[in-house]
Amino acid sequence: MKESSNIKIHEKIVQYSDITDKKVLEIGCGAGRISSLLATKCETLVAIDPDENAINKAKTTISGVNFKIGSGEKINFPSSTFDIVIFTLSLHHQDSSKALNEASRVVKNEGKILVIEPVIDGELEQVFSFVHNENAEKIEALNSIETCMLPVIESEFFSAEWLFENKNDLFQSLFEYYNVPFDSNTANNITFFLGEKIKLSPIILEDKMMIQVLAQKY
Repeated sequence: MKESSNIKIHEKIVQYSDITDKKVLEIGCGAGRISSLLATKCETLVAIDPDENAINKAKTTISGVNFKIGSGEKINFPSSTFDIVIFTLSLHHQDSSKALNEASRVVKNEGKILVIEPVIDGELEQVFSFVHNENAEKIEALNSIETCMLPVIESEFFSAEWLFENKNDLFQSLFEYYNVPFDSNTANNITFFLGEKIKLSPIILEDKMMIQVLAQKY
């Protein structure tokens, strides 16, 4: 399996925010897939995630980033600490309203909050949902953005690609991604959904995402 999502996300972050010499907080960094691309440009990059194993892995493989175990629901930094706060596909993994309130607290006046979220009608997300359906959480995250006090000043849909050598690679990668055992019924549902595409080699799935930029103004 190969994917271009990390590169595309990094491109959009740089497009919509000048992170050069800025203090940046990344929420939901995982093992640092995006952090590694941002690290050389920021003055300070703090990256948090509740997964202790992912943080420990990131610490051993990526330099120039202050990795910490933590959640967007309670950010252990003083108010007005960061120039930019970034949610990298992570807002829906927590109480999105609390996380946005906390992001608003720790970002400086005139700072930006960038939210990158998967789009549920994207091809890749529809395939993923057969194994692990997070549609309700993703819709709730979007609703939280709409109802929070911060204005959305810019937004854009964008796409990346995930490439699988064949259906065996697709199924293996998919179930390993969610760390669940292979399930033949789920595989059959995915096969039916993809139709003739399941027979291709390689199989290319579109990863549809959205970036929204929220502005902090007092």
